[in-house]
Amino acid sequence: MNSWRKDFQKNKIIKTFSSIRITVTCLGLLFILTFWGTIAQIDQGLYASQERFFFSWYFLAGGFLPFPGAKLVLWILFINLACVSLTRFVYDLRHLGITIIHMGLLSYFVAAFVTFYVTVESHVTLLEGAGTNVSQAYRDWELAVGEGEDQPRIVSAIDAHSLKTGKEFSLADIRVAVKEYYSNAHAYTSSTDAPVETLNQSGIKSLTKIPSDKEPEKNIPGGIFEIKGRDQSQKLLLFGAESNAHQLNVDGKNLHLQLRRKNFPLPFVVTLKSFEKDVHPGTDIAKSYKSLVSFEHDGLTREMLIWMNHPLRFKEYTLYQASYSVDQLGRERSTLAVVKNAGRLLPYVASFITFAGLVTHFLLMRFISRPKYV
Repeated sequence: MNSWRKDFQKNKIIKTFSSIRITVTCLGLLFILTFWGTIAQIDQGLYASQERFFFSWYFLAGGFLPFPGAKLVLWILFINLACVSLTRFVYDLRHLGITIIHMGLLSYFVAAFVTFYVTVESHVTLLEGAGTNVSQAYRDWELAVGEGEDQPRIVSAIDAHSLKTGKEFSLADIRVAVKEYYSNAHAYTSSTDAPVETLNQSGIKSLTKIPSDKEPEKNIPGGIFEIKGRDQSQKLLLFGAESNAHQLNVDGKNLHLQLRRKNFPLPFVVTLKSFEKDVHPGTDIAKSYKSLVSFEHDGLTREMLIWMNHPLRFKEYTLYQASYSVDQLGRERSTLAVVKNAGRLLPYVASFITFAGLVTHFLLMRFISRPKYV
């Protein structure tokens, strides 16, 4: 037995967390959470069920009974496997394959951790002939302030999670006070309340707060903001569904303010050349759809076809064919999901380590453990 392993076995905390009962319990809880979370999607929606069952440390079952979430269970399972590696394994040549296999399993947890915390999901929606080097978040919003008349403008932005009623902050060298902010709202062009002197280029007069939708991408925020200059202040009403930014002159600066989905700059330009949709015979139901795009990076341009299960990959970015829509003029728009994952190779590395461990184990069992004949 390795001498240092005896020292770890004497540690009560490490010995407790290396129990096989913890392993079995965690695997059982993961099975329950997977089944429960899948069923809950019917009533709660995909996002809400993911947040409750899989992305939480715990939740209240039945509204009062604490139940561990998948995040807590996976952390305990990771600690359990790490402690097992320190207390139960015999580190010698004969058990080398088993050791490598468990290192591969631990690598899966590391890959899942990195993927969960560094992956950024967004999308681009394009008309034929249109291109962009900016993607938008599905459910996250921001208050953006652009300076100047030329394109592209210098843009400063603050995450919408920081927009709390009564809060004041600096943005693009101006002071902004949040008078009202709703994460989901309805906008009205008329108001029965006493008129409030607010500016809005779309003719919106008032906002009302409504309950958050169980699918967060359907929430449209709105708010009233006081823009403070050196000599005067102006109240501005912004609503997330407005397509154009509101122009405002503050202290001689031409500013463009907009409540928009969070933007992410891309290191390339993607342009939709053409969009094709096939439908099932006799119906309007889409059978498949694909986008022919022009992909430009560092002055080099190439055309690529994106369709279901055939994404475009570039470094840590992956573009998938997500959906399509048709506007009131009959123009088709293609929506491409954009996933940025700096840890995209880690699952492959973990798989390779696990596979190498299996091969090593079987080879050692074949050549080291075979009986010797005299």
